[in-house]
Amino acid sequence: MRYITAFAILLLSGCASTRNVPPTGIQFTLDGCTPFLNCVSTSSTVSYYAIEPIRLVEPLSESTWAIIKAEALELPGASLNEARYGYADITCYSDTVGFPDYFEVLIDADKQRLNVRSQSLLGFYDMGVNRRRVELLRSQLVERGIAIN
Repeated sequence: MRYITAFAILLLSGCASTRNVPPTGIQFTLDGCTPFLNCVSTSSTVSYYAIEPIRLVEPLSESTWAIIKAEALELPGASLNEARYGYADITCYSDTVGFPDYFEVLIDADKQRLNVRSQSLLGFYDMGVNRRRVELLRSQLVERGIAIN
């Protein structure tokens, strides 16, 4: 029984939003991905987990950030945990069972790229859900004229 408990703790310990997010500002980076097949991140150096940042048409402004945040909250099952100018921490719940996935958006230092990270809390494999979520946000922002492909 203790092996099962230890395995469960190991399984869930790396599956969360970015650790050490400061209480203010945007001078930090999003985490990469754990070795499970349930995550994509612009910070990842492993090609399977890597995804391109979302390139903005112009540097981020307050009005553009409001639109980005609103579009992110239109993602299926999205619920806002925390947001401030340039950073949003969102939980997206799956339609069928309600499994939580963590989704983060962080503006890059140049204010022209959105770094993103999406990771399933449970399971070893996400069946591509996290990559599709990021690409859906990208396409919504391109459609709104905020981002470019």
